Amino acid sequence: MKESFFHLKNENNSAHIFYKFSEEENYIQNVTSYIVDGIEQGEHILFIENDRLFLLIYKRLEATLKPDQLTKIQHINNFNYYFSNGSFHPPTIFNYLSKILESYSENNIPFRIWAHVEWGEKYEVLNIIKEFENEADIAVNELQLMLVCAYDAERIPDSLEEALMKCHEHIMTNDEILPSNLYINKKI
Repeated sequence: MKESFFHLKNENNSAHIFYKFSEEENYIQNVTSYIVDGIEQGEHILFIENDRLFLLIYKRLEATLKPDQLTKIQHINNFNYYFSNGSFHPPTIFNYLSKILESYSENNIPFRIWAHVEWGEKYEVLNIIKEFENEADIAVNELQLMLVCAYDAERIPDSLEEALMKCHEHIMTNDEILPSNLYINKKI
């Protein structure tokens, strides 16, 4: 998978990737490959993940990366990120992200983002997620970002999956990255 990330980054200035995962071990392997590839290409990593998985992934990264490379990973708890104002509110999320990215941009530090999108059981966010991902796709293209949006397969109904395939240029499986045949092009 690491080679797929490398080729995608070298072929495109930006990439918005939808990753639906069902097995935790495959997920850990793929996020680890994404992070290692980014660091090997001189990028910093903004890693939006829950604390439990972050600790498992970080242990895997410690076995692969040097201590100075590990400092290039900025972890943000995904629940704090997506619910920073108490609800899944896209303008608040994008405002939070822009504040985080400001120091990278001001210092010309290349970076990529991995975001594990999760929400609480009782909170209805499916329509809001569609809106959020459409806005994210525009931002990815305008800011020339590389962003993986990871979703647990058990949490997304078919209607949301189809909507996500329309606003992500690429679909990631456990083994490869493919163009989305439903993508609605928003490139500027």
